[in-house]
Amino acid sequence: MNLLARKPKQLFSSRAEKKVMAQFADRLGLVYFGYVDQRDDDHRLVRGVTVSTQHKDNHYCIGSYEGYDITLVRRSDVLAKANKTQKKHHEWLIMTFDIHLQVDLPHLFLGVHSRSDVFYSNLLTKFSHLTRVSLGTLGHYDASFIERYRLYSAPDQMLSASRIIRPEVATAMAQHFSGIDIEIHDGVVYIYSEHKSSQQVLEKMLQCGLWFVRMIDSPAQ
Repeated sequence: MNLLARKPKQLFSSRAEKKVMAQFADRLGLVYFGYVDQRDDDHRLVRGVTVSTQHKDNHYCIGSYEGYDITLVRRSDVLAKANKTQKKHHEWLIMTFDIHLQVDLPHLFLGVHSRSDVFYSNLLTKFSHLTRVSLGTLGHYDASFIERYRLYSAPDQMLSASRIIRPEVATAMAQHFSGIDIEIHDGVVYIYSEHKSSQQVLEKMLQCGLWFVRMIDSPAQ
């Protein structure tokens, strides 16, 4: 894209976000790459529910922190319902953590209700095996969690998904994970936020991600 064709506000926003992301990466000891092409084999592609053939990744960072391999990226995409009647531009901050535990874990997605209908329609079209989990099999869930989140997994993995997002975990998440979505897929924890980049948002994603992946890796899990 020709930078000269961009409006001053867009240029300022891009530069400001680059500064935020680069400073955060530097503090954690991650390597900042900026824009990356998803077809470039030199970089590890961030997958998960937001991956597509046309998404754009910027402010790509990678490294390790407190024993975990971490990737951070700003991803943008235009999502459409299957009938193409609705389209919506989405931008996510995505932070990933490689799980240490060497066991098969269910593919699950825990998302806030406030995500757009287009997002959830796209999710269930792309991952047709995912079904909404009816919570309550393993105990009572706090009302604040039920009001904010919905959980998806494959029908044959619902019990395993419920064991991960068990009532006490759900209560802690309702208190501290506001505005954050979580996915587990192929040994990776994905933390999603649709907020603008800031040190506060990135720090929250980091702390929530570390807490969650450590909970997964705990022998008690």
